[in-house]
Amino acid sequence: MRSASSQRLRGFTLLEVMIVIIVLMILISLLLPAVQSSRESARRIQCRNNLGQLGVALQHYAVSHSFLPPGSISTVTPVTQMSTPDGIGWLGLIMPQLGFPNVYRSINSESPLRSFATGEPKEAGITEELWEQTIGPYGETKPNIPLHPTVSILRCPSLGRFGNSGTEAAISSYAGCHHSSEKPIDVDADGLLYVNSSESIHAIPDGSSNTALLGEWSEGLPGFGWVFGDRGTLRNATLQGPASGILSGGATLMDQIDERKLWEDLSEEEQQALLSRQKRVGGFSSSHAMLVHMLLADGSVRDIRRSIQPKLFRQLVRRNDIHEVDF
Repeated sequence: MRSASSQRLRGFTLLEVMIVIIVLMILISLLLPAVQSSRESARRIQCRNNLGQLGVALQHYAVSHSFLPPGSISTVTPVTQMSTPDGIGWLGLIMPQLGFPNVYRSINSESPLRSFATGEPKEAGITEELWEQTIGPYGETKPNIPLHPTVSILRCPSLGRFGNSGTEAAISSYAGCHHSSEKPIDVDADGLLYVNSSESIHAIPDGSSNTALLGEWSEGLPGFGWVFGDRGTLRNATLQGPASGILSGGATLMDQIDERKLWEDLSEEEQQALLSRQKRVGGFSSSHAMLVHMLLADGSVRDIRRSIQPKLFRQLVRRNDIHEVDF
């Protein structure tokens, strides 16, 4: 009887436990990619929805005003990180159409740098002399900008944290189509959103179904915040990826510049490298594998492969080249 009882109470051997653990680990390793893939698929759907909602807001603005909002309102051109626009950008203008009237009322359209400030200018960290002479981490001289309110629709769910001259809340993952090639933000761009633009959706020469209006961006030099019509909310027709060479023509020199130096202490070559970088806008990118979401002027959202021919992508952004874009 004792022999039979001892046989019934016999436990697992160490080898058996190890085999079970190994099997479980294999099953988990097989399941994890599927779980991650489903999560990324959900994030992509949310990203497309964000772009779709921005498209609806732009359509409503166009119906009310007979034209799309200006990409950037400014009397000073070109718009760079040294000369920010003296008016707000397209995102600030459509806040009521997005359902954020209170945010819109907090925007200072005459002096965007003072938007969302509380109390007196000095209490908000804003002085009469907005520009500092020190060079920031991106080579920019940085103004003191009040904290932007967080607008969740402006951020792609797949986008991780990345550097910005302002705060994470100031970042928009979506930018307007400014020009078909790398060009400073100005009044003579060939996209739909540029400085003081007033393009009509119904009068696009290429047609609304062949012209991009907005797109994602996640890599590149950032702007000052979503309220401005600068390179944080306007982009040119290039597709970028991680380590895409956004500092072409001066990256090595930029890396050598001491951030603590004053402007007058820099050599002429270093000053030219900084000025060139200030004018650079950058292109579209995303945190999604192999594709970037783009909103067309007709309100549809398309998946643009990173492998798209550069010429075809430029045609998609250019509003007047009389070419039908074949997706």
